[in-house]
Amino acid sequence: MNVKSLDKVKRKGLSPQFAIVFVLIALIVLWSALSPAFLTTNNLLLIIKQVTLYGILAVGMTLVIITGGIDLSVGSVVALSAVFAAHFASGEYAEAPLILPIAVAVGVGTLCGLINGIGIAYAKIPNFIMTMCMMLAARGAAYIYTNAKAIFGLSDKFTNISNGFLGRQYDAEGLVTQYGVPYMVFYFVAAMIIGIILLQYTTYGRKVYAIGGNHEAARYSGLNVRLVEMSVYVISGLCSGICGFLMASRISSGNANSADGYEMTVISAVVIGGVSMSGGVGTMTGVMIGVLITGVISNGMDILGVNSYYQKILQAVIILVAVYIDGKINRRKK
Repeated sequence: MNVKSLDKVKRKGLSPQFAIVFVLIALIVLWSALSPAFLTTNNLLLIIKQVTLYGILAVGMTLVIITGGIDLSVGSVVALSAVFAAHFASGEYAEAPLILPIAVAVGVGTLCGLINGIGIAYAKIPNFIMTMCMMLAARGAAYIYTNAKAIFGLSDKFTNISNGFLGRQYDAEGLVTQYGVPYMVFYFVAAMIIGIILLQYTTYGRKVYAIGGNHEAARYSGLNVRLVEMSVYVISGLCSGICGFLMASRISSGNANSADGYEMTVISAVVIGGVSMSGGVGTMTGVMIGVLITGVISNGMDILGVNSYYQKILQAVIILVAVYIDGKINRRKK
């Protein structure tokens, strides 16, 4: 491959994706060598199940960051949506159709995203401040709504949304004979496909890239910058709402403490996946690989018995290194 061809590949962003795929493979090989329990079908499916919520949130976060923004509120909005979903899936609503708690959770998340979007795009409040205020307000509202007590007694059909398996089989004694595929795996795949199509193969995705690349140039080219900028936060809120009812279903309760710190994990996955914090650069494919990398790191450390506090330190280091490298690359381009 000559120099011009290599430069062309780099401009297309293929090299970074190859690099993170290599990192993912290297991690899998490393954990497999350290523990035979890692490279099993059940454990690999478990990893995908564990990162499904991160993957869904990453779809919205990727759009936000590519426009040059940030959304610190996703974890709190997930918690708020989860307690609403739990309320409408228990008690007097236990026999209500599943669409009720799902619609309420998605509605709550979307409304929070809309408020973020209006505040940032139209009121010109800095995205960091606006989403931080939403983070505090949504978490506080979740505590108020539940009176700081978890909501239990969710219907079986609701908890089965996240905890069910396709193809699971039992013997006569009720023991599992065939593990099956968790429903959450299908949700992750669906989020990945929708995210890739939305960002990389639609006019909307091109508008998101254009705004992230240069706000003023996008505005002068005729794009409704404010509307698109608002819409990415609405989509991020929508993703949080979806994760809200999935979270309540998965833990079989509505808890105001849930999804604590999710925003940092999602941001880590996005920057690991090659999305520039400066905006305008990144792919959804790379982000989903980044999500899997965070899941593999966490799962491997859990299997090896590494304290979860060390995982948080590692997460901080990963974000710092990724942002530093991104800054070096962008300065070199300029």
